[in-house]
Parts: sequence; structure tokens; C-alpha cells
Amino acid sequence: MQPRRPEEELWAEQIKKERKFEELEQLFSKTKRAQEGVLHLFQDAWKGSKSQWRLGMIEDTMTEEWQKRKKQMFAVDDALKESRRACQREQFTSKEAGTNATD
Repeated sequence: MQPRRPEEELWAEQIKKERKFEELEQLFSKTKRAQEGVLHLFQDAWKGSKSQWRLGMIEDTMTEEWQKRKKQMFAVDDALKESRRACQREQFTSKEAGTNATD
């Protein structure tokens, strides 16, 4: 018996979403490293108490933005996990229905 086409499409879509999420996580990490690099460049270029204050403000702003994005990433990750569980439940239900139909 061949699997039903909609199940294959659901799993293919789920895998596609997870791959996009992994790519997004990698870009997110690269962005964080780039932000840290920018801060180091500023620290090397600016000297004095006012510059330290400005750098502190910039770093705080960047950290705040980073935390917001991180929360968004966690929310997307949770949604993907729930989507995967839903696909698994649907697959299990359809297999169970097929098993009951043959009994």
C-alpha cells in the first residue's frame, strides 16, 4: 500500500520549514558576531569617558534587540515543533484508521 499523497506533502512542507529555520538561525548567529565586531571596532576607535558611555548605550541597545530577535526565534522554533507534532499525530491517526479498517 502506497502512502497517501497529502501526508507526503505535509512532511515535505514541514521539512522545508525546518530547513528555512536552520538557515535563519545561522544568519542570526552571523549577525550577532558581526554586531560584536562592530562594537570592537568602535571601542578601538573611540577613547575617553564619553565614548565609553556611548559604547555602553550602543551595546545595551544591541543586546536588547538581540534578545527580542532571540525571543522571536524561540517562538518560531516552538511553532515548528508544534507543526511537526501535529504532522506526527495526523500520520498516526491515519495509520490507526487504516489498521482499524482492515481489522
